[in-house]
Parts: sequence; C-alpha cells; structure tokens
Amino acid sequence: MTATATSWKREPFTEGVPLSFRADFGSEELSRIEAGLIPKEMEDKWFVYYEAPYLFFHRSWTGQPVYRVALENKQDGAVVTEALWAKAFATADNADPAYQSKLLDFLVSNLLLAQSKPFPRPEGIKEPMPGMFQHHAAGTGYREIATKAKKPWWRLW
Repeated sequence: MTATATSWKREPFTEGVPLSFRADFGSEELSRIEAGLIPKEMEDKWFVYYEAPYLFFHRSWTGQPVYRVALENKQDGAVVTEALWAKAFATADNADPAYQSKLLDFLVSNLLLAQSKPFPRPEGIKEPMPGMFQHHAAGTGYREIATKAKKPWWRLW
C-alpha cells in the first residue's frame, strides 16, 4: 500500500533548516521511496510519504514533521536536491545538523530501501541497555557505529 498524506495523522511541514544530505536513487529505489511507510505497530516510529516533489518524514506517535526531502526526477531515478530539518528541532539546544544528515541517510536506506546500514549512534550516549537510543529514535535494531555528535538530541521526542 502506498502511503499518502492522509494515510496517517500528521502536522504540516512549514519551515526547515537545510541539511547536507544528498543522494542519487535508481528507478527501483525511487519506486520504493515513493511507496513511503505507514506504521503498522507501536514500535514503528516513522510515517513517511511522497508528494511530488517532496518526501516527508513525520514521527508516527505525534505526527510532528521532522524532515522534508526534495527529489528531482531524472531519466533513471531521482536525485536529492534539498533536505530540510524541521525548524522546531533545528533551533533547539544541542541541535546537530551533521548528525541529522546521518540519521536521515539511515532512515531512507533502511526503512524505505530495505538496506542494512549501521545505525549512527552518537558517541557518549549513556544507555541502560544497548540499542535503546536506536529503538527510541528509529524503532529499529540494526548494528550500530559510534558517530561524533553534539549532546543527545533525542530528548526532543
């Protein structure tokens, strides 16, 4: 089932701050991206839908917009021409756009394209159990790699 703007509760994406995320997708990958993601269970943290030319990422529980990615179609797929992080998150204390670009890459790659990229866990995260931060941020349990980042931004969600 293809996700649409009306497939799940959501708030509109109004303003964003640019991220350095850039990517090229082949035609098969673009088809998967355009299908989006509708949450099926409580552990699914993201609602993702495509409304040309934008790919939108919203938190599933609250409907809050987090990312908007502009895609430009090309002969054999699409290219990312702009990635924005919702201003409400980007202007908060400890905002880290560099980390958000890595997280956005992880979400696109793993949730939409069914790849197995390791989760970019910020260095210095104190977790009572391994994987808790990843589960909270992405709802996934992939292998993790430590990534330099500012203090945790996860407290925003």
